[in-house]
Amino acid sequence: MIWGILGLGIILRLISLNQSLWLDEAINVMAAKSFSLPGMVTQYAVADFHPPGWFAVLWFWGKLFGYSEISVRLPSVIFGVVTIYITYLLGKKLVSKNLGLLAALLIAINPLHIYYSQEARMYSMAVLAVVVNIFILIKLIHKERVNIAFIVLSNILILLSDYVAYFIFPVELILLILLKEWKLVKKWFVAVIIALVLMSWWIPIFFNQLNVGAVAAENLPAWRFIVGGFDFKTIPLTFVKFIIGRISLADKTLYYALLLPICSLFAYLLLNGIKKSDSFQKKLLLTWIIIPPLIATLISLVVPVYNYFRVLFILPGFIILIAAGILYFKNKARIIFLVTVVLIEFICSLLYLLLPGYQREDWRGLVSYFQSFKPSIIVFESPGILPPFDYYAKGSLNAKGALSDFPAKDKNAVSNLDLLIKGYKEVYLVDYLVQISDPNRFVAGKLVSLGYKETDIKNFNNVGFVYHYVKE
Repeated sequence: MIWGILGLGIILRLISLNQSLWLDEAINVMAAKSFSLPGMVTQYAVADFHPPGWFAVLWFWGKLFGYSEISVRLPSVIFGVVTIYITYLLGKKLVSKNLGLLAALLIAINPLHIYYSQEARMYSMAVLAVVVNIFILIKLIHKERVNIAFIVLSNILILLSDYVAYFIFPVELILLILLKEWKLVKKWFVAVIIALVLMSWWIPIFFNQLNVGAVAAENLPAWRFIVGGFDFKTIPLTFVKFIIGRISLADKTLYYALLLPICSLFAYLLLNGIKKSDSFQKKLLLTWIIIPPLIATLISLVVPVYNYFRVLFILPGFIILIAAGILYFKNKARIIFLVTVVLIEFICSLLYLLLPGYQREDWRGLVSYFQSFKPSIIVFESPGILPPFDYYAKGSLNAKGALSDFPAKDKNAVSNLDLLIKGYKEVYLVDYLVQISDPNRFVAGKLVSLGYKETDIKNFNNVGFVYHYVKE
């Protein structure tokens, strides 16, 4: 049966895999195409606050299989499918084969896990790294022989994946202390220290990343809350996203009316799973799903790190508890809860997979629109052309960055705009992330002052508005 679940997981993760790359994916891909491997890991990574693992994977994969949307996302698909299998093994070892199968099914159809299994970023890799590490730890606790080399390698995999995933190490230490596994604490420390020593070459780059990140946070205050600034809504939002993924509705009254019973159901099952678990299961699963968000919240008071997708690696623990909550019911009640949960997860996944409005930024659609009539000039609310636009346009369109400073703090940031558009009767302005790059709309104001009039507006999915200006 596990093979059928894995097959379902593969199919769901291949649907709409060719959707347009969004900003962060395109930045990574364009870098992988232009940098050498050492440059990708030591130079490019300084400006992208993550460990080097994903960057190396993308570089090698791209060189072998190319840089199409499907190709660059396939590693994340693979990581996601392997995670389904490891979740099955975790559930089986913790409770029973039935729980392992149900947990595998629930993560196979989980809309948030599907979403990030289709993203050319490091989050699917981080989830896999953590579940492998947890599985090895459980084997150690069960007194099974595990070569220390495998423990070290699993630690290195975490260190290579994502910084927030590092919060699993305090989870494991606290768990071993709660279980009074003092011999394992020593072995655990040795394995972590060896992994850290082997990764010590990364420390100077990490501090460079911190310096670059600090400057960015100071110059771009609005960016703080996009990348993970502290907000009291963050933890409940994490719970919601773990259930329905990135689905939302324009009608917020209807959205909350639907969300309340769904979240209440999952909360009930979660609490039931906790209540019915034995002491070891409680300690493992609760430390796994509680401590990383708590640490991330505290750190985000100073440095923005907490966003729900950054703690995606706790999702398997959450799913196992939900599965336990379902299976501890008997007969008809179990079937009703099982069918209801599966339907909710499956419907939310299909909404994302089949409706473009829930998918990533449609840069491909934007470029196709412009290529259909080749406008005289396109300007961006940035110092240059944005990578996803460049990925699709491949130099076929006349596009420029309107800002000389980023972000635009005053009118001097657009002082060269008149020279940039001199001689053009029509200008198309793409206002992507304008709230960060040009919150005071200096570019639009400058266009008006130069005698241009806004005549048309088009909206592109998750990219934003394109304004058509014509010289009066």
